[in-house]
Amino acid sequence: MPISKSVFTLAAVPLAIAGYVTIMGTTGACPTCEAIVSTVTGAGTPASSTEIVAEQPATTDDVRPEAGGMFAIPVVDLDGDTTTLAAFAGRPMLIEVWATWCGPCRRVRSVIREHQAELESVATLVGVSVDQGGASTVKGYLAKSPSPGMHEFMVTPEFRAAIAPLDRQNTIPKLIYVGPDGRIANLSYGVSSADFMTGLLRNLGAADAG
Repeated sequence: MPISKSVFTLAAVPLAIAGYVTIMGTTGACPTCEAIVSTVTGAGTPASSTEIVAEQPATTDDVRPEAGGMFAIPVVDLDGDTTTLAAFAGRPMLIEVWATWCGPCRRVRSVIREHQAELESVATLVGVSVDQGGASTVKGYLAKSPSPGMHEFMVTPEFRAAIAPLDRQNTIPKLIYVGPDGRIANLSYGVSSADFMTGLLRNLGAADAG
């Protein structure tokens, strides 16, 4: 079923988001997120297709960040301090790129929350928000809908640049699978199952151990 795109301006984002959340709720795809993310993050032209296919990661045979790359990328914590993910080096890491206004992102959060113990046993769980309202918006959301076990940060230009070679759709949610050495192993879009997430992360840990 074809889905029409809407073009958002910065002034229209709050109303558009409110309407979108009401209509979309927690569906499994976020077809208008492309336009919203482009406006909010200043990213490039959205991908021509708005369909999000979950559990189909991009291949990384041709382009990989240098060893330890993602653990050294600057991010901003919810207190406004610039830091890195270096504290989590040495084990697999799952990064959700998300926003508080994104219905499918909330579905991903729900899956992670329901399977937190299983996921945490094989990886560090990280959220990187692209909310235009900044850390205060994320804090307000998490106060009402906490995500135990998730380490929360805000996106930075350096983070966007680090994932850009593998990021073929300007949409959210994105799930980034990082190996213990900091290399991105996979990047997928949409809502993935807990089995898919856990299996891929477990394989990353086993490959490193081998």
